Amino acid sequence: MSKPDNSFTHYLVVDERILGEAFIVEKVSDWISLAFVKLALSGPKLSTCYAFVENQSLVPKILNQTPSCSSCGHSHE
Repeated sequence: MSKPDNSFTHYLVVDERILGEAFIVEKVSDWISLAFVKLALSGPKLSTCYAFVENQSLVPKILNQTPSCSSCGHSHE
């Protein structure tokens, strides 16, 4: 029941704290979605499962973009 780390597309956030990561399987309604979640609840141990979560607690991850060079506009890695 594991999923590659890069497939989690959202953070699961409650009371301004990130509880874990999620991948939306199906949007059930405007309020709830079925998601595959990975929670870090007790130290280094991770728990993964399918759960119904409130859509307001799912925050999309933003992909990191390499900043462009201010002098030429190209990214230099």
